[in-house]
Amino acid sequence: MGNIQAIAGSGLRAAQQGVQVAAHNVANLATPDAQRLQMQRSSAADGGVQTSVTTTDQDPSAPLADLLAARTEVLAFKANAAVIRRADDMLGALLDERA
Repeated sequence: MGNIQAIAGSGLRAAQQGVQVAAHNVANLATPDAQRLQMQRSSAADGGVQTSVTTTDQDPSAPLADLLAARTEVLAFKANAAVIRRADDMLGALLDERA
């Protein structure tokens, strides 16, 4: 169970960072010299996901893409939270059965 929770936990952290990147980009739309950020995901050796944030070129269609990315990250966060919640429920049921 611990591995499932660790993998879902890394997904939670990645989704949170994705929302922060999108929020940064939207908040700095009117700032002429602000850097636009981009988040890259990669799989972790022990399961789960790793992220890195880099700068990228300005893009005129970026505000819409950032808003959609933020919504996608919120859904990913909810999905990973549901996995953690179900793993906790399963462990609780297993302990109840053994007691």
